[in-house]
Amino acid sequence: EEFAALCARVPETGLACDVCCNMFPARVRLTGPDERDEAVRAYLHTALERMRALNARKVVLGSSGARNLPEGMTHAEGVKQLSRVVGEVIAPMLDEYEIQLVMEPIGRGEANFIRTLPEGMEIVRAVNHPRVTLLADSVHLFTEREPAEDIVTYAPYLDHIHLCEAGRALPEGGISEGLAEILAAMRRIGYDKTASFEPMPHGLEAMKKALVNVKAALKG
Repeated sequence: EEFAALCARVPETGLACDVCCNMFPARVRLTGPDERDEAVRAYLHTALERMRALNARKVVLGSSGARNLPEGMTHAEGVKQLSRVVGEVIAPMLDEYEIQLVMEPIGRGEANFIRTLPEGMEIVRAVNHPRVTLLADSVHLFTEREPAEDIVTYAPYLDHIHLCEAGRALPEGGISEGLAEILAAMRRIGYDKTASFEPMPHGLEAMKKALVNVKAALKG
């Protein structure tokens, strides 16, 4: 019933539901001994059907609770396992439902695995599938003190960007130096794909103001 209500609400907003986030709940493990291919497939059948009903085109694989490494598992082991799950289990379903997966690096405090764009690219390159690409999130770039230049470096693989100030504040009253550097990098690469705010808290009027500021910065 809740999903039916959501489907009815989306057209009323006048906005497309281009991208869905938080692809997996923590209970659907993607790394460690509790990962089960069939559990991943079963969850995705429902999730991808719903994404298709919403006309979504992309889904964000952040989901740190599902992919964080259990104690004793090395980074290399995590890359090997997650790359296999994404490549062998998830990617065929992405093809079936015509959905793009964007791998999201998540900063320390929330994640212990895949925290930077170079680490996200380890998975993208290992999977080597056209429907598996990369996402950049300004908040996590700030947390990891990652240079905005990485957006330029990985431009060919970037298919979605999350924009906010540190602490997930909306840039409604102006744009900080750090976010300005990220927007300048987007401008340099001619970024014209999807982007979204991930603010806490959020409100429509605040997002309108933030959008005006971001668009102005992107124009230079």
